Amino acid sequence: MNLRTFGEPLMWAKALWERRTTIRLSREQLEAQQLRKFRRFVAYVQKRSPYYRKIIEQRGIDIATCVPTDFPVMTKREVMANFDEIVTDRRITRERVLDFLAKSKDPGELFEGEYHVLHTSGTSGTMGVYVYSREGWIKGASNITRVAPPRLRRRSAFVAATRGHFAGVSLMVTGNRGTNRLFYNVRTYDVGRPMPEIIADLNKFQPHALSGYAAVLKVLGEAQERGELKIKPELVGNGGEPLMPEVKALLQRAFDAPVSNAYATSELLYMGLTLPDSGGDGSMHLMEDNLIFELHDDHTCVTNLFNEVMPLIRYRLDDVLVPDTESENKLPFTKIRGIVGRAEDALVFTNKHGKEDFIHPIVIVELVIPGLNAWQVVLESKTAFRFRARLEPGQTEAEQQATKERIMQTMGALLAEKDMDNVKFSIEQVEAMEIDKHSGKFRLVVRDPAMTAAVRA
Repeated sequence: MNLRTFGEPLMWAKALWERRTTIRLSREQLEAQQLRKFRRFVAYVQKRSPYYRKIIEQRGIDIATCVPTDFPVMTKREVMANFDEIVTDRRITRERVLDFLAKSKDPGELFEGEYHVLHTSGTSGTMGVYVYSREGWIKGASNITRVAPPRLRRRSAFVAATRGHFAGVSLMVTGNRGTNRLFYNVRTYDVGRPMPEIIADLNKFQPHALSGYAAVLKVLGEAQERGELKIKPELVGNGGEPLMPEVKALLQRAFDAPVSNAYATSELLYMGLTLPDSGGDGSMHLMEDNLIFELHDDHTCVTNLFNEVMPLIRYRLDDVLVPDTESENKLPFTKIRGIVGRAEDALVFTNKHGKEDFIHPIVIVELVIPGLNAWQVVLESKTAFRFRARLEPGQTEAEQQATKERIMQTMGALLAEKDMDNVKFSIEQVEAMEIDKHSGKFRLVVRDPAMTAAVRA
């Protein structure tokens, strides 16, 4: 066993000890610990991140007494524009990471054999990439052990987007790395496959824990009630989208198991979890061991204290976290009632067999196509859609055509795998994406006005 292989178990042991001790602190002790960590973090990035060194100098920030609000709020667009100056390892560049993501679809593959990489477009229309060291990754990923403690060969099934460097699957397959395999047996099932195949595989695997997106879990719960799916999970976990009360009730009834929520992002990994002490009302606790939250009426800012490779101070999310100040809170962590975000329309189409099936929005959200800058899907009917594409600037006419061909190939493959070869689509090249007139925000999936009128009629 080499030093690196031996080092990861020690990193896990250290992270698990921190998870265990932090939860016993008082709120005052937790906040004091956060501030100490923050100042050590700032001292580190001041030496290694040109971007933050400049901010500290320009603002005259005193590292010994600084607080997060001394720093400016950071958006995803600003992260991507200043990527090479933000990171603390000069080997890591935006161009090299994007090239890696374009070639690698294995969520377990590491950039430079050393760094975990995630990507997301979210629903903002702007792609973001995020890099973690092994130790930083372990600190962020270890929060899940508060819900699913290590035990010998726990069978865990994850049904979601799995063929790429997405947050959900990358966190899940961590259970199969190194000595973690003694405790977890994780299998992933890509949501792009036909649902009958997934159901058959789950029946063979018989997972102890089942997790995925709420929309997918709902379909599986309905299959369980019909007798097509026959599994007995001890825990059902939702992540990636809101869990409506009626869906939670269906899952509890179908699987006769507790249903938990996980709130995670590519930028910050696990941010909130339904813990045993969260209560049975669907509340979650924020993972404030190494994250500092600022809750606002229309957005949230988070400072990540565990990612020293790609420091994010006061990173802005459009999600609105609603604190729970009424029910009992036994933990030092902030308790929240829910997350107000943007729920995307599902891409429901009639397949070539005449049956309705869906492509989960996350599959579209997480596209990585060289030359494509931003995108939006316009639903026209149950068998047709338009793919709005904003291409990377500076491309020649030939390069633009090559990008469009890559879009056609990628989307065609997604449709074919879902037996939706009959679904037609066109590419609409645009200079800018339309903004929702009511919310003032970008939506990844929209309906063509003609389709909306037909549905209402």
